[in-house]
Amino acid sequence: MNYEEAVLEVPSATGSAAPAVEEMRAELQQVVGSPDFPASPRNRAFLAYIVERELAGEGEALNAYSVATAVFGRPELFNSLLDPIVRIEAGKLRRDLETYYLKSGASSPWRLTVPKGAYRPVLRRAENREAGPAAADRALAADPRAELRRVLDSPDFPATPRNRRFLEFVAEKVLAGHEGRIDPYDIGTKVFGRPESFQPLTDPIVRIEAGKLRRDLETYYLKSGRSNPLRLTLPKGGYRPEFVPA
Repeated sequence: MNYEEAVLEVPSATGSAAPAVEEMRAELQQVVGSPDFPASPRNRAFLAYIVERELAGEGEALNAYSVATAVFGRPELFNSLLDPIVRIEAGKLRRDLETYYLKSGASSPWRLTVPKGAYRPVLRRAENREAGPAAADRALAADPRAELRRVLDSPDFPATPRNRRFLEFVAEKVLAGHEGRIDPYDIGTKVFGRPESFQPLTDPIVRIEAGKLRRDLETYYLKSGRSNPLRLTLPKGGYRPEFVPA
């Protein structure tokens, strides 16, 4: 079977299927059919393959070798100790599934996961989420500097220590009314330790890390920051952060 095509149609089981089988198949179709599932075509095929094997009762046989040869086109001599392709792509697939369930998949009663340490998919019930803070608490929390601290102190903000300093540096400039002085040279020399001869046009460190910081802020607001009264953003094309109402 061509598993690049399997992402569009997982074969139906013969005879009457148990509800869990049909639910896993339906959930797979919801995931791979969503624009909020950012996996590559190859990793969509990866997910379809392991789900199909699980539905066929062959989940226990799933391993790096079977995935590599069936999905990634590796030869029969494939050695997972020398070629980590499956482990690397499994990590990406787990993150892509997490992204989906933080976005449009958040309302699904199910969670399709690939637990770490193996390649066997699991379908489980979604956990109930606690309600957000009360309106009075939200009103008290609508403060830009408090929002900055909430972001920087949260374990759901995945930025590196260096990019946390980046965010704090530019946000404090705005809070102090000095946003007109934010430029890549200052960030490069004061945050990233570049020398005075630093040239942003030839050394793209600030632009590259700004892109990572934007993605990390998006991740935070999809997780514990989703109920915050403010959103701290770093609009594309510049380094001046903005605090906007949720």
